[in-house]
Amino acid sequence: MKLATKIACRTLGTAGMGIALYDAVNVANQYSKNGAQKESAKYLEKAYFNSRTTDTVSYSNRIIQDKVFDYRTRNPLPALWGRIKGGCEGTLYSLGNSLFLVGASALALTAKNLFAKAGAIGVAGATLYNVLRSGYGMGKPNPMD
Repeated sequence: MKLATKIACRTLGTAGMGIALYDAVNVANQYSKNGAQKESAKYLEKAYFNSRTTDTVSYSNRIIQDKVFDYRTRNPLPALWGRIKGGCEGTLYSLGNSLFLVGASALALTAKNLFAKAGAIGVAGATLYNVLRSGYGMGKPNPMD
């Protein structure tokens, strides 16, 4: 394989993989924020309802429930767990959404001769498809119809 073709294939493969990973990181960050908020909300809802219901009339139990509720509202673990869970979910969603681009990029980066060229053509085709569909709206259903 000639040097110029090899450089072009590797460059397209690197660019395609960079685009896919850039999307994955940004989507993972958004899912991570949303996941932290969702897990915190579920945890606080349960803690609040547990602190507001009693099975006996007791002032000492009320004080204990209030102290435990105050302690539980400062717990950082539900938000941390939500961030981890949301980040993994967002990464897998984004990489699954751009599976063809990742595959074509990997082929362009690692294969030799004809397969590397096929991978580079796949990256170029996927990029052209994304530009035409997302940028120009070709092939996209019109929301006004």
